[in-house]
Amino acid sequence: MTSTNINFSEQGISKFQNLDVDDRLVVLALLYDEIADEVPAIALNDVPNDSTANLVAQIQNLPQAEQLNALRQLLKNEGGETAIPTKDYAAMSTDCKLAFWYHLAQNLGTSIIGLPDDCIPSEKASEVLDLLETPNLEELVTFLKQVL
Repeated sequence: MTSTNINFSEQGISKFQNLDVDDRLVVLALLYDEIADEVPAIALNDVPNDSTANLVAQIQNLPQAEQLNALRQLLKNEGGETAIPTKDYAAMSTDCKLAFWYHLAQNLGTSIIGLPDDCIPSEKASEVLDLLETPNLEELVTFLKQVL
């Protein structure tokens, strides 16, 4: 069973990292939407929220088009000119990054640009989502920590 978990993790990470940035954003939004009620109990206990809350607030204050560009830049893990300091995100621990994306997901469609109602994931994004359909939430949280 352990080899299945390793295979799941390796396949999921590899496929996710091969997605373009917009497909990665779609996958993250859909995953967080699916597990939002369960994530805090497992992943967000004892995570300092000042840095995550500050970065979320900076993104919320941007116009929606700039929010999308800022999120793309964060996922690309590149520096460069953005409306928010990507170095703040890069300096976060994996637990803080997980909390950051969770807090963003809580605000999707309200103060953070959400997925369009008619959003249909690409074939490659759907493959990742299908692979990540697992009853083990801890595996999914581990996956998220490794790709963020």
